[in-house]
Order: sequence, then structure tokens, then C-alpha cells
Amino acid sequence: MSNEDEARRKLLKPKVTPEEALSILIDCYIPDGFGTNPELPRCEVIQQLDSYDDINYLVRVDGQKALLKIHNGVESEQFIAAHVRKRARLENDVDVADDTASRTSIIDMHTAIYEHLADPKYGLTTGRSIPVKNTPSSSSNGDDDDGDDSVCIRELSVISEEHSPTQLVVRLQTWVHGSPLSDIKWYSIETLVDAGCYLGRMSHALDDLAASNKDALEASKNYHAWDGRHVVDIEPYMSHLDDNYKRNLTTSVIDSFKKEIIESGEGEKLRMGINHADFNDANIIVGNEDGAGIKVTGVIDFGDTVYRVSRFKRTLYGRPIVNRCRRLLTVLLPRAGNFISMSNIKPPSRIKASDNRQRYHGPSLPT
Repeated sequence: MSNEDEARRKLLKPKVTPEEALSILIDCYIPDGFGTNPELPRCEVIQQLDSYDDINYLVRVDGQKALLKIHNGVESEQFIAAHVRKRARLENDVDVADDTASRTSIIDMHTAIYEHLADPKYGLTTGRSIPVKNTPSSSSNGDDDDGDDSVCIRELSVISEEHSPTQLVVRLQTWVHGSPLSDIKWYSIETLVDAGCYLGRMSHALDDLAASNKDALEASKNYHAWDGRHVVDIEPYMSHLDDNYKRNLTTSVIDSFKKEIIESGEGEKLRMGINHADFNDANIIVGNEDGAGIKVTGVIDFGDTVYRVSRFKRTLYGRPIVNRCRRLLTVLLPRAGNFISMSNIKPPSRIKASDNRQRYHGPSLPT
């Protein structure tokens, strides 16, 4: 995805009302409508949720919470184009088994991730696609030809009136129960350890996906402005920094990156893989199941997932969490000398959530 696409994402952000969201649910997921009792609707829109370039609604379908996601127009265009290419190849009897360009959209990658992470052997929970029950003619994109019932397409409004209406991909997902870690005021260091273990299992699972699904791997290699490999791409925006200190600091980081990572060739040696790339306390879902303490129950928001250098995970993943942990260790280390036994910290030391609002400017954590 190019810088131009990043700009277009702002214009093609969905502009969908709760009434339109309800209509989508009825048309695509509840083909038999509201049932026999009008006072007990089979689906309802509860509230709109925060989202960057998509629109998300918390909904209820047949008594179960779910997430209704209307994808951005840029990803929707990419998805439709990929499926048009695949359908054309199928209709012309062209073998698409070795054609990685036939199905390489980001939305398809998300579908593959949700299905892959659902394997019980990984012990992970994230939203899964709920199959489309009905595909109205206004939604048809020919996906029935390749058996894809994970999404549907609707003509909907976007922020730009000039581009409205446009075809947008819609997905209904199971709800990940629990609370965002960012909503928890106090929690123990064991919760952070659990989050780290969860991230480790997810990273291994995504490595398995990359090794087994070449289409998902190809789709993950799209351009992402926040990918650490593209640090130098922010140079054109340096003129917008009025503060000389910040501008000089940023310039020094870019210069060091060019010299130590790009020109030295060291960047080519770093481990690559499919990364969640947004594993922070807003996307880590936790709960206190069976009174066993606050544990990670799931992870959400794969919108930034990209194939990238794994080493950069340390700078992006869980930055607010790392800030809290660093402050905790600052207190514990002088008392524990050179060794800390997590199991011997009684009662569990706790981290105050307000620390998350502060930003740490010190050196990087040791590798």
C-alpha cells in the first residue's frame, strides 16, 4: 500500500449510520428477518466503536454480541480486484495454484489469520468471521464462485461525497469477551508476563501461517507507513516540526538508521515475519476467570498486520505496557539485587494505569 493509498484511506473511510448497519445485518446475516415476535428482534446495533479508518459497530445477533466491521474503501478495492482476477483465471481455465497475485488482498489475509489462530493448539482467542447467510444482489461481488462466505459487499457512503457511494467489504465477527488491558486500573506484573507469553504464542502461530499459506504471506508484504523499515519515508514531513530539538532528534535517528541498518547491510540479516504490529494495552483483552487473577483472554485488531522485521516489535509492541513494567522494575531491582524471582514477589507488586499516560524517553530496553 503506497503513501497515496494512505491519503486515500481518509477519503474512503466508511460513513455508515446505525440504521444502515442494522440493514446490513438483516440483509446479509438474518435472511428471515426478525422472526415471529417483533418485540424480540434477532439483531440490534448497540453502539459505534472507536476505529481509525474503518467503522466498527458492537451488535447483537441472536442474543450473542458480535463485531460488525465495514472496511475502508482502499482495502475493499484491493479485495474486489483480487477476486475479479481470480475469477477471470478460473473462467479461462488458468491454473491459479501457483499464482500468488490471484488472491493477495489484505482482507483475505485477515480471514486467513482468523482461521489459522482459531486452531486450539495455539491457545489463542481472536474474532472469527461469521459466515454470510444471504448475499443480496446489491452486495454480490462474485465471491460465491470461489466459495468465500466470510464477507459481503455493499454500496455505502464514505467521507468523500465525490466517491460516494462506493463498494465496501463488510465482515461480521465473533466478539472477544473481556476488557481491554488499558481499562484496568491496577494489575500485577504476572499479567504482563502472561501478555508476553501470549504474544510469543501468537508470533509462533503467525510464523506457521507464513510457512503454510503463501497467499497470506504475499498479502502481508504490503506497504505500511508505520513499518519500521520505512523510517526514512518520514523525511518529507520533517518541515512540519517547528521545534528544533524534536526536528534534530528525529533527523539524528533517521541518519543513524540509514547508516547502521540500510547502508551497513545489517537490515538484511534481521529476522522477518508476519507481525500483529499493534499489540498494545488497547488491543489486549483480559479477564479474571475463576478468580485466578487478571489473565489475557484474547487479542483484537489486526489492521496493522504486516510482514516486517521482527526486531522492530520491541519498539512498537506494548509500548505503554513496557513503560509501566520499566517503572515497576525500577522499584524492584534495588531490592532484589541482580536477580528477581517473579514467583517470590508476594503480594504481587502492582502497576498504576496512570503511568501509561507518561512517555518514556530513555534508552531502549536491552535485547
